[in-house]
Amino acid sequence: MSGRLACDLVVPGVGAAVRVAECRVFAKVLQAAMPGWPFRVVEADGSTPPVQLAGRAGGYRLVSPAFPDGLLLESPVEAACCVIADLVEIFLDQHPGRVGLHCASVEMNGRLVLFPECHRSGKSLLTAALAGAGLRIVGDDVLVLEDGGEGMALGTAPRLRLPLPESLDVALHTYTAAYAGPEDDRYRYLALPPGQLAEYGERVPLGAMVLLERDEHLTRPELTLLAPGDGLTRLLRQHFAHDLSSDALMARFLPLMQSLPCRLLRYSEPLEAARCLVDLLPGVMDGPRRKAGDVGTDQRGAERGVDGVHRPVGVHDRWRATTEVREYALEDERFLIHQPSGAIHRLNATGQLVWGLLRSEPMTAAEIIELLVDHFDDVPAERIDRDVRVLLGDILAARLIFRV
Repeated sequence: MSGRLACDLVVPGVGAAVRVAECRVFAKVLQAAMPGWPFRVVEADGSTPPVQLAGRAGGYRLVSPAFPDGLLLESPVEAACCVIADLVEIFLDQHPGRVGLHCASVEMNGRLVLFPECHRSGKSLLTAALAGAGLRIVGDDVLVLEDGGEGMALGTAPRLRLPLPESLDVALHTYTAAYAGPEDDRYRYLALPPGQLAEYGERVPLGAMVLLERDEHLTRPELTLLAPGDGLTRLLRQHFAHDLSSDALMARFLPLMQSLPCRLLRYSEPLEAARCLVDLLPGVMDGPRRKAGDVGTDQRGAERGVDGVHRPVGVHDRWRATTEVREYALEDERFLIHQPSGAIHRLNATGQLVWGLLRSEPMTAAEIIELLVDHFDDVPAERIDRDVRVLLGDILAARLIFRV
């Protein structure tokens, strides 16, 4: 791409999606950032693509569906980050049967391990450490979920946030420097060895889900069991499938979590965490599924209201469950979809007891508390009183119950 002539980038699965002008360096940076999702450069002709990038003094100006009024960018790396995000959105809009997940993913023993996005959990550094351990990277930030429980790669390179923490193992610092691709003051793309990054369209069956928790005080990584409901909740929060209803998402995700092992990895240093996963996770994927009751119940009851505020209710108000709900069971938990709003709420075992009572007949908090005190004779009555009233306040805020 040279001179002032405008060119179009034709991307597999998308078509002519990006028009660039006066961006001599950008195409090389973009190709390095998405080496497994190749594009062709053709002479600009016909209708204007949805994404336009133009070079200007001191940077670039991007216009796209996400930024219709334009966005000023300082470097070709920053421009590549934004253009790739736009390409993913366009791809999913053009393929409505597919669901995008915000997650990293690596291939282990022929199956895919998902690491759903969690703010500041060190997902990208862990991905780099796993690459350093020799695993194939299927995705650093986005995975396309196919029908039938497979993940499809888009072929984008891992991207690290700079500066790297000084506390990283020196071996990981050395690795990320040796395989450094394009970078600016904020981000570095990795140029992985040949064959170690899955190419666009490659499909790998799902094998496990690992949620991440970074804890600088840990002396060694810990891989612990999670309830499938934890994985399902994370999928419901981390997808981007704008045109799918809550029911359609549940129909897609629920069968996955009925068979997909779910673990929590707590760690301090990414390289040690990668070694822990390489040692322990294959046995998780090959071993038996957990049984109901292996994990303690979630004491949250229902998910909080939209503003996150507890809403305790009076003990003498009489309540009944709405009928505008669809229910989905996952082992010892239950997920409710409020049909008018599409909101999804998660109930643990105790929440299910309360929900079942209110679904059968109108009851007051006092009546529910009395029944649960008799049922849970080893739990202090004060705790049951508090939890029931908070639970009722939460599901009232979610419009799952109404006063009668």
